Amino acid sequence: MKKVLVIVTLIVCGAAIILGNLHWNEKISAQGESTATNIEQADENKKEEQVESESDNLVYAVNLPEKLQEKIKEATDPDKPVKFVIFGTSEAEGTWIDSFTKELAANYGKEVFEITVISTGDNSTREIVNEGTFEEINQLNPDVLLFEPPMLKDNGNVGISNTLSNLEKMFESWQEVNKELVLMVQPPNPLYAATYYPSEVQQLQKFTEGNDLIYLNHWDNWPALDDVKMKDYLTEDNKANEKGYAIWAEYLTEYFVAK
Repeated sequence: MKKVLVIVTLIVCGAAIILGNLHWNEKISAQGESTATNIEQADENKKEEQVESESDNLVYAVNLPEKLQEKIKEATDPDKPVKFVIFGTSEAEGTWIDSFTKELAANYGKEVFEITVISTGDNSTREIVNEGTFEEINQLNPDVLLFEPPMLKDNGNVGISNTLSNLEKMFESWQEVNKELVLMVQPPNPLYAATYYPSEVQQLQKFTEGNDLIYLNHWDNWPALDDVKMKDYLTEDNKANEKGYAIWAEYLTEYFVAK
């Protein structure tokens, strides 16, 4: 009788172990399937977000050249940001650059544009060429360069023909080193009731467009040059003030972020 009880006990224990293992394996399998499903869903959600981000960015970039649009599309990959260099008279802080770059990040995302700002300070185009500071752009190898020539520094000192010759040297150098460069040119701030400066800036625009480059004429956002209201946007030493920088940034933002 004892033997029978022992045998029955062993059978019951064995069955319990087998059933327990089966139950455990089923539970582990179910958890594995659930985890795999969650991972797959997360990947799918990430892909959908990426596609949506690409779509939004291309809508914003509709004003931009096609090859720059393609760079922006690729920049949804964190390892392929658009290298954007801002080069010219304006300082990095306290100017239109502050709000403009914030708008780029707010609309495209912080990872799309890798922005570098280089100020030419008080240098004229002659000094920039003679000192070779413009060659720093070649080392950065940007995808897009927004250049603000120091027209106010050259005005009355260099002569417009020499200014354009200096600019040509810079343009040729940048384009020779970087065949894919998107080069954009913009003027410094306008002045109220100036005599020769507006004419020189007009020649800058003609020269830029004649070389099949993009000219961003933010002066369109300012009051007329002979309108006394222009003084409201300038400091006493004829630099853009906060209001001036605001309408300057607004123009550039509307170009880069179409809505």
